Amino acid sequence: MNLIPMQYFNLMEENYSKYGLSVIQLIQIGKFYELWHEPDVPCIQQAYYKAELLAEPEPKAEPVTPPIEQVASLLDMRIVSPGKRSLLQMGFPIYSLTTYLSILLDKGWTIIVIDELVTGKSGPKQRAVSQVYSPSCNLEDCSELSYVISIYFKDDLLGITLFSSMNGHSIMFPVYWEDRDKVARLLTSYRIKEVVIWADSGADPGILNKIYGLLIDWNLFPYEPSARIEVMGSPCYLSYRYE
Repeated sequence: MNLIPMQYFNLMEENYSKYGLSVIQLIQIGKFYELWHEPDVPCIQQAYYKAELLAEPEPKAEPVTPPIEQVASLLDMRIVSPGKRSLLQMGFPIYSLTTYLSILLDKGWTIIVIDELVTGKSGPKQRAVSQVYSPSCNLEDCSELSYVISIYFKDDLLGITLFSSMNGHSIMFPVYWEDRDKVARLLTSYRIKEVVIWADSGADPGILNKIYGLLIDWNLFPYEPSARIEVMGSPCYLSYRYE
């Protein structure tokens, strides 16, 4: 693997730990932004569908469709592979990014943009992350104040944070599990566009059902029957996806 793909996938691994599962990473190659995928590398996520969580005490994990396939379907684009065992690639002109941002953000994706740096030096081009867009932090859409809610699970205690990147407003407070209904009433005053959850899935085998029930009670889980949550490792990072 040459230097650019190696940099791309190293950054992807780092960004999963920073921003969670629903990440699309776009890298500038000349006048285009490209999205890549290694076909023989399994996704690190596991998916649990809403119906399965409702019906089964211990739902079985499903394989996750690679982000490149989900994005290609969403944007009606083609995936290409220059060689038999090559990377899967798709892309679009740089000027089209603003056109696609709202579509991807509305579906719950976080978009990381890696741009070429202007150094004035000869040699290989240098690149770095220049922008990170997420559903709750889209400053292009300021029509209404948006918030991200972070929920930390620890035994029978929940740590709650509400934050808006638009004006810097934040609220932090703990709540016991038995008092969780009080939070539901508070959340009706906020436009929540993103949910981030931290939990130790190894400490509690039933944590997924517990999380699922909480999201339903707080009206944070999408109603679509095909919606799913994606889980990565332990600790448990969780996001949900519309399909």
